[in-house]
Amino acid sequence: MPSKYRLRYLFKPLITILAKGLSKIGITPNLATIFMLCFAFMSFIYIAFFRNLLVFSILVFTTGIMDGCDGAIARLTQRSSKFGAFFDSVMDRISEFLIFLGLIIFNWNNFLWDYIDMKLILLISYVVSFMISYCRARAEVFFKGDFDIGLMARSERLFYIFITMLFAFFYGFTAEFLFIYMWLVIGTFLYRSKKISLQIKKIENE
Repeated sequence: MPSKYRLRYLFKPLITILAKGLSKIGITPNLATIFMLCFAFMSFIYIAFFRNLLVFSILVFTTGIMDGCDGAIARLTQRSSKFGAFFDSVMDRISEFLIFLGLIIFNWNNFLWDYIDMKLILLISYVVSFMISYCRARAEVFFKGDFDIGLMARSERLFYIFITMLFAFFYGFTAEFLFIYMWLVIGTFLYRSKKISLQIKKIENE
């Protein structure tokens, strides 16, 4: 069963309004996905080259909103397709890579507590974040249903980066927030992997 506590439910009214407006001006689901990737690319530019956490965090939030709009537009216009789902999934992974690449460059010479290299923390965070999405994708190959299990799904990951980097722009603690992020995604990955493994064993024993 997917988690009942998802940010997508909280932001659904906003995304629905945006999706209706975008569809009226001819924005297709795939074009909305491309816009999402463009916002992710701009977030990379602003943090990697301009070192601006404020604009970066706003662009990450916009990336998350646009990530919801493509699916909403597809449902509203009845233009859902297997290619669209595939395209959206691939662009999601690229957008997340761009965001983490920007964070790695921004923290290139930073150490948590003058001891732990931030590049290692961010590399672990990116790989585990990728695996969270990969587990869901592979589970849905074997079983019908939504395997959006655990705390830090994609929407929650983007929102966490948005809200913590916004706070860090004003008050600092960038490294500490990213260290907490690493443990949150590790916990989500282990939880999701365990639940899916149990489901597979249950099906195989029936």
